[in-house]
Amino acid sequence: MADPEDDRRAVELELLYAMYPDQITFTEKSRELKFAQETAALILRLPESYPSSGFPEVVSASDTFKTDLRNRMKAGIANLELAEGEESLDAIIAQFLVLLDQNKATHDQLHTDTYRERIPGSKTVVIWLHHLLATSKRKMALNPAIPGVSGITKPGYPGVMIFSGPVAAVNDHVNTLKQENWQAFQVRYEEEGQLWEFEHLRGIKEVETMGEVVRSIEVDGAGRKDEFLQAVGIK
Repeated sequence: MADPEDDRRAVELELLYAMYPDQITFTEKSRELKFAQETAALILRLPESYPSSGFPEVVSASDTFKTDLRNRMKAGIANLELAEGEESLDAIIAQFLVLLDQNKATHDQLHTDTYRERIPGSKTVVIWLHHLLATSKRKMALNPAIPGVSGITKPGYPGVMIFSGPVAAVNDHVNTLKQENWQAFQVRYEEEGQLWEFEHLRGIKEVETMGEVVRSIEVDGAGRKDEFLQAVGIK
C-alpha cells in the first residue's frame, strides 16, 4: 500500500514541475529539492515526515551575484507562519523569488549610485527645443568651440540636445547655441558634478529618434532613462 506521505509529496512535486518547468529538481535519496532561477539557486531538504509534520530545511540559498541568502531565507520563511501538516514548498519558493527581486533592486541601486557619484568640475545639461531643423544649427550643436564636450542631439520636432563634460566647456557651448534664433530653447536639466556616459563614448553624435537618444544614454545600467524622460516631459 502506498505511503500517504509519498502520495502527497508526489502531488506537490508534480504541481511544482508544472509551475516551474525545468527549474525544479528533486533527489529522492537525499530528499533535497533544488529550485534554480538563472544562476540563483535554493536547495531545501525535506523531512521524512513531510508534509504531515516538519518543515523543509534551507540547505543553501544564493542569488545571481552569489550572495549567501540562507539566513534571510530562514527569516522570510519564519515570517510566512506556515501551518505544520500542510504543503509549503510553493510558498517557500515564492518567498525566495521575492528575496531575489529585493536583492536585485538593491544591487541595481548601488550600481546606479556608483555611476552617479559627483565628479567635480563636470556638468550635464538636457535642452528641449521646439524644433531643430536648420543645417547650420545642427552643425553648430555637433561642434563645440572648447574640446571635451560629449553628447547627443536629435533634430526634428521636438529637438533635443544633451551635453556633458567640463563645466566651462559645456557652459560655453550652451551659451553659444542660446545666441541663435530659436522658437523655444529650454534647459530642462542642469546638474554640476554629473558626467553622463554615452554609447558612442566621446564627442557629440546626432541621432534620428527619441528611442536612439535613450539607448545612447543607457550605458551599463547607468539609469539615466527616467531622468531624461522626465526632463523632456515624456514621463
